Amino acid sequence: MAIKLLHQMGHNSIWNKDSFEKDGVGVGLCYSPVHETAKNINATKKQLKETSIFDPQFYLPSSQKKKFQTYDFFPNTILGEKGFNTVDYTAISSESAKRCVDFQIKNNFEKIIIPARFYEQIHPKYIEHQSESYVIPFINYIKKVGVNNRKEIILTVPITSGMLNVEEYKVNILNWITSFPEISGVYFICQHDRPSKQVSDTSFLIDYMDTIKSTIDADLSVIVGYTNTESILYTLCGDLSVTVGAFENTRIFSLDKFIVSDEDRRGPKPRIYMPALLNWVNFEEAKLLRKARPELWRKIYNPTSYSEDALNATTTITFQNPLLYKHYFIAFNEQIKKISEYSINQRSVYVKSLIEEALKNYSEIKKVFTLEKNGSDEHLIPWLNAIKLFSERR
Repeated sequence: MAIKLLHQMGHNSIWNKDSFEKDGVGVGLCYSPVHETAKNINATKKQLKETSIFDPQFYLPSSQKKKFQTYDFFPNTILGEKGFNTVDYTAISSESAKRCVDFQIKNNFEKIIIPARFYEQIHPKYIEHQSESYVIPFINYIKKVGVNNRKEIILTVPITSGMLNVEEYKVNILNWITSFPEISGVYFICQHDRPSKQVSDTSFLIDYMDTIKSTIDADLSVIVGYTNTESILYTLCGDLSVTVGAFENTRIFSLDKFIVSDEDRRGPKPRIYMPALLNWVNFEEAKLLRKARPELWRKIYNPTSYSEDALNATTTITFQNPLLYKHYFIAFNEQIKKISEYSINQRSVYVKSLIEEALKNYSEIKKVFTLEKNGSDEHLIPWLNAIKLFSERR
């Protein structure tokens, strides 16, 4: 199977489509109804959808985001003016499942995705509620129309780092995942709150990697959604699919994007992905480093046509410019393809060497330059520790 890359679609999803179609990055797209209306998805070229998936995004079933209102199966939409509540939804959950599955069949997506609700806290009836309101109604309709004989059925499993930290809770979720013979794969979504853009919590990484590995060992395919560059570590669990996204809210999962808010948010600083550092670096700092230490720059910089255009631009590059994101898609795709060349047993050695090389590169940079905190190497030692501890468990 090897490792596959999917585009996590979000705002300005045309960039992802261009990257997939024109640059050959990834095997498909993961469509996002919070960002794309039903009309637009229905009108999308068949070729784009046939290798892609559609995430119904029932994470916050009461969401009033406008684009959700264009989907007649979304919980808050199907219940009309009354709005979502669990009791009323349970009564019409089968109709919601029917409409959602029919939408995915009509658009001929590669797989059928069963949605699930996101709970921010450990819920004693997590499994019971997910099964009753979402999983069983979907499976019943999928079996009725026989689509399980034609397409892979994927269960969405939204969790938090807190859930993974409780062994009994984690085991119960894994037992639940493997209890449905109709399900052939899992789409993991995990919220891990942190102060930095990169994951630097060794315990979380090990817990998540254990969960992914156990799922793969149960002969289920795995898609890990909403990941940043830490997904490089998840490739050590086996052959799976990981995602790339442009804006931060497609690389870090948070319920915020599903909540209607009038609050204006300041746009992020433009950053460039540096594969040799396994991190994104403030674009203005990168340009200063390029000018001040060209020999060091050549050592850590992996050029693409997009990054070259951005670095040579005569106008200011902002976070709304596609060049840096399209550069990231290509650069990260190359890293994933390289990891795929190694057997499962050899990957940990190779990924460890990538991290050690990145640490050396940072050491060289620190002699002459100070990068902002989000562009630092603070995540790399925890990553090395995670690899060591994960390998020792196997």
